[in-house]
Amino acid sequence: MKLTMKSNNHITVILTNENFEKGFLRLRRSGVNLLHFPMIKTSSRKQNSNIDLRDKECIIFTSKNGVKYFFTDSLAKEIKMDEKFFVCIGKKTAQKLKEFGFKASYVCKRNYSKFMSDEIKKSGVLKDKKSLLVQGSLSNNSLLDSLISFSNTQKAIFYNTELLNKKYDDLEKICQKEEPYVIFTSPSSFDSFINHYDPKKVNIVSIGNTTSSHINIKGFNTVLTSKMQSFEGISESLMAFLKEKSEYELS
Repeated sequence: MKLTMKSNNHITVILTNENFEKGFLRLRRSGVNLLHFPMIKTSSRKQNSNIDLRDKECIIFTSKNGVKYFFTDSLAKEIKMDEKFFVCIGKKTAQKLKEFGFKASYVCKRNYSKFMSDEIKKSGVLKDKKSLLVQGSLSNNSLLDSLISFSNTQKAIFYNTELLNKKYDDLEKICQKEEPYVIFTSPSSFDSFINHYDPKKVNIVSIGNTTSSHINIKGFNTVLTSKMQSFEGISESLMAFLKEKSEYELS
């Protein structure tokens, strides 16, 4: 059974994450007008000299970008990584690690960092290990603070995330005329969006509770928060939401 758009409806969905991810393809196949306007940009960050990867037995990744920029950094290229113990948040991060030729030693089931620490603590996988937490420039220290309460963990920033100071004329026109559904996969993508566009003119869709909470703090409400914190999950949630609103019909 397939969802198709009714002929008298025109639904536009806007993606705001850095890259177009395959997890959103099902939305396109369902018949929506799927457009991509990146709101953020990531780039590698030169490491501090006080980080000694040879001394770290465990590497903790909380995102695919963390994996990408870690293994493209000169520090990681200089040492042998085969004997490291890798901890990943979620299957997608573990899959990204696999692309670089390494298998995750432990994969956290929940795709939320606030649950990651509790799960790691219960599992005991960091016991007696010197660990490195790999994150981006906009990450806070909540996960680190929780991890160091029961483990020997150090944090390192391997990539920068910046808001794109760019206004898309086409996106402005869409927001004015169509009331599109705009998907935000991070707090930073929303912050970038509100610098140039009026969130009140769009239907705000969030990938998870962390992003939704940030949007609420900024004074705006979401029409939908995905139950699963993944691109596939948010696609499924939005399709179900639109079906309930009778904007789709089954064929």
